[in-house]
Amino acid sequence: MNPKTTAVLFAIAAALAAFVYFYEIRGEQARVEAKAAEKRLFPDVEQAEITSISLRTSDAPEIRLERRDGRWRIVAPLDFAADTFAADGIASAITQLMRESVIEDPQPLDVYGFREDGAEVRFAVGGVEKTLRIGSATPVGSNSYALVGGDDRVYTVASYQFSPFKKRAADFRDKRILEFDMAAVRRAAISWPGAEVVIERGEEGWRMVAPTEARADAEAVDGLLMSLSLLRASGFVDEPGSDEEMGFAPPQFAVELELSREAGDSDAEIARLAVGGVDESGAQRFVRGAAQSLYLISQESLDGFPRRVVEYRDRRLAKFAAEDARRIELGFHTESGETVAVSLHLEGGDWVSSADPVRSEKLDALVDVLSDLRAHDIVAEGFGPAELRAMGFDPARAVIQVYGEGEAAERLAEIQLGVAFGEGVTARVAERETVFLIATALAEAIPANLDDYRAHFVAQPEPATDE
Repeated sequence: MNPKTTAVLFAIAAALAAFVYFYEIRGEQARVEAKAAEKRLFPDVEQAEITSISLRTSDAPEIRLERRDGRWRIVAPLDFAADTFAADGIASAITQLMRESVIEDPQPLDVYGFREDGAEVRFAVGGVEKTLRIGSATPVGSNSYALVGGDDRVYTVASYQFSPFKKRAADFRDKRILEFDMAAVRRAAISWPGAEVVIERGEEGWRMVAPTEARADAEAVDGLLMSLSLLRASGFVDEPGSDEEMGFAPPQFAVELELSREAGDSDAEIARLAVGGVDESGAQRFVRGAAQSLYLISQESLDGFPRRVVEYRDRRLAKFAAEDARRIELGFHTESGETVAVSLHLEGGDWVSSADPVRSEKLDALVDVLSDLRAHDIVAEGFGPAELRAMGFDPARAVIQVYGEGEAAERLAEIQLGVAFGEGVTARVAERETVFLIATALAEAIPANLDDYRAHFVAQPEPATDE
């Protein structure tokens, strides 16, 4: 074929393809959107342009929301932060209302269920207020009547489009009790009856500064901050009684967060929360936040906040990846003065002992427990020689060391175990003088002495049977 003819045919094909794409495909989409826009009750209104909304709720005469500095706020019947999603949902629903049909010459409005005290939504755009009235359901079809202010016609609209307007007043209130950036928290003062903990964030992470100087449990602190940031109210009390009546003298739990200062600010931003007494149901507690009104939260929410000083202390005894463990060295010191050492290593996926055959599954469980071992309590910050002997640490009743791969492998953990004490077993780690307490439930998976090891970790011979 002539090259010139080929080029012409190619150009025609390209032009035809462009025509099909821009006119038939994209053009069809534009025509559908244009047709839909023609059916909108408020075609000239965009969501971001709505600056205020007033509507009658199901349990209050009217609520008014205003957009201030890009955020919604309730200004009537009380001043309160608004739920952003609920307010934006109303604004979006207004702009998306689409008619199904138009009654050009309507009968008297009461025929369509429009009453003076009926459902009504007013909103402002560019300083101009617009009105939407919602009437009764149509006799046929799943539609309802609608009336637009300044328009004599009556419209029918699919009833589901009015669902966002059928809310209680409380649905528009912001249920967040504390609003803060977790990364901005520099200091936290946490108190409950009889105790207070003060924690500060430094270059090395969280540290407790009161009631004692010690490393803080970063997971516990971050967990509390996460819980506070996610805490949502289940209800509100707008006319609370005195502090004594509402259970705030003293609070059952209180938090004061000091947040990072913005450039140029002389004072740090403070976020506060206090949990008081229970309501009439006995299942919810009053909470004071930044608002004048009180919030309600479930009793379970309060139960989830740590209320023991030790829970904010760093109580981790070991932390490593369980799959990295390849060798375990056990050392036991008996009451008779005997010292017994046991070496175990992985061989083909099973644990093998240097002495007696062992129960490999029990050693797998031991490694799992040790890989993230956290003490239940702290017995003391340190002991003298006599007290250490009494607690079983001079020498230690048991020493457990976990290593990685190879003879010169890194030591992953070293735990020293002492005597049974209270509801657990005393424990220490080499680099700290603190004496910890491992809870009984965890201690059952750890050989605290030679008898424990022989009873639970050594494979027992099969009982003899008569032929």
